[in-house]
Amino acid sequence: MNPSRIASDHGQIGSTASGPVARIVSLAGPRRLVWREEPLPAAAPAGMLLCATTVSAISPGTELAAWVGLPPLRDGTGYPRVQGYCNVARVLDVGAGVDGFERGDRILSFQSHRSHFVLPAADVLLRLPIDASAESLACTYLFHLGHNAVLRAGVRLSSRVVVIGLGALGLASVAMAARAGAEVVAVSAHDRPREIAQRLGAQAVCGRSDLPARRGPGADVVIVTTNTWSDWQLALESAAMRGTIAVLGFPGRGQPPGDFNPLDSRHFYTKQLRIEAVGLSPEHPDARGFLRFNERDNLAYLSAELCAGRLDASVLISGELPAEQIERAYERLIERRDSPVTYLLRWD
Repeated sequence: MNPSRIASDHGQIGSTASGPVARIVSLAGPRRLVWREEPLPAAAPAGMLLCATTVSAISPGTELAAWVGLPPLRDGTGYPRVQGYCNVARVLDVGAGVDGFERGDRILSFQSHRSHFVLPAADVLLRLPIDASAESLACTYLFHLGHNAVLRAGVRLSSRVVVIGLGALGLASVAMAARAGAEVVAVSAHDRPREIAQRLGAQAVCGRSDLPARRGPGADVVIVTTNTWSDWQLALESAAMRGTIAVLGFPGRGQPPGDFNPLDSRHFYTKQLRIEAVGLSPEHPDARGFLRFNERDNLAYLSAELCAGRLDASVLISGELPAEQIERAYERLIERRDSPVTYLLRWD
């Protein structure tokens, strides 16, 4: 994309004679948010969809890390950078050669926080039911991360599961582990997330200092959603013999070196632990069915559960703000006043 200019105001989304003008959230550096503007065509090119965002959800872990300037997760992901990947949009135009979409359809995609965009039809994650809640379905991928953690870690009926950290991904993990029939202990220092975790099916909630008294024989699975070395040490201590530590956070990111061995043989070797990163999954099913639990099929399942009311996205949504107030949303999440989980950004 070739931005036409850096926007200096937060005015209304405009359009040109050729098509809409997309307004795009971008970070030039830590806490340096700019709004780029980019003209788009009036009609969708062949194989593409022209879309207008309705609502997008903030993914707090990823976005706040970039906002405050934590080290990037991989090479080539520094600044400038776009933010966000939980986008529900309305189709404005359908390009030639595209089947299965019509004007007015609503879609879920990995597009960043932006007012309008053009994307290949093949990149659409889901075509949403006409009566589905855009607000709920904007949170589908947040639940997917918890769902993927549960699948990859082998959580099953009667598993003992500890979830450390009750942000958006921790709460999603609690919900999915409880639905899998696990006995879930949720760990947080904040009262409000503990209350939500209980509503989502946690049998017990506690602070970090209270966990040793509650873990009994140890957890079959510990899901870590935080970055601190102290929580990593807690995970090692809490895991049972032949247990699994499922990593949804980034241990050590933005932290000084720990004062303990993160692969202490008393835990890692003696208990024969399995440690697995669980944040990514196969993007598509394959022709032979080997990739049964892939991103597309998982999202379809979770969206159906949200639409049917068997999953409740409202527990993750702490409020809605106009897209122009995204900086305010970030600061609220950092301040943790009243323990917000995430915010939706309204674009229409």
